[in-house]
Amino acid sequence: MIEKIILASSSPRRQEILEMLKIPFETVSSNADEHVDADMTAEECVSVLSRRKGDSVAEELKKRGVDISNTLIISCDTVVSYDGMIIGKPPDETHAFLTLGLLSDSWHSVYSGLTLRLGGEVYTDFDRTDVKFRAISEKEIGLYVSTGECMGKAGSYAIQMLGASFAERIEGDFYNIVGFPVALFTKMLKFHLNTDIFDIAEL
Repeated sequence: MIEKIILASSSPRRQEILEMLKIPFETVSSNADEHVDADMTAEECVSVLSRRKGDSVAEELKKRGVDISNTLIISCDTVVSYDGMIIGKPPDETHAFLTLGLLSDSWHSVYSGLTLRLGGEVYTDFDRTDVKFRAISEKEIGLYVSTGECMGKAGSYAIQMLGASFAERIEGDFYNIVGFPVALFTKMLKFHLNTDIFDIAEL
């Protein structure tokens, strides 16, 4: 039985999505190591990191003496993949500029790994959304980068903000691009925990 929900993330976007779903939760930031093997696929990368983040928060809560047997811990990780190359958050504006130039007038995929942990049960899965960008001029990219919106975002753009102007076509869950795969979350709740959004929204 779920008595409490913890989001293992400091991401404002993930918090906003859970709030949109009327799910009551507390936030505990993860201190997990986010380095992965260079030969990992995007699917493996987000799956490993989402589970690692959940593990980190579970251990932190246990150290604090918190009983997490009836606590649902939700952890997630998102990356962009272009032609087999994993693109995370830009370290600086130059990197963001180059990334957006690469994604211009082409398709890329957004992968999110999602881990649900309840007591001793841990379930991990991933979702993929494909995005087609229109042709973006260097001037547009420069202006967008100057807004600062690209920083801290996988793929150097925010689909729910000004970055929406770049997307020409989307195939898959929109919210997966934002950073939290709502459709996958719903499926995992039903399949693994025998509950749904409406049950936990009443907690």
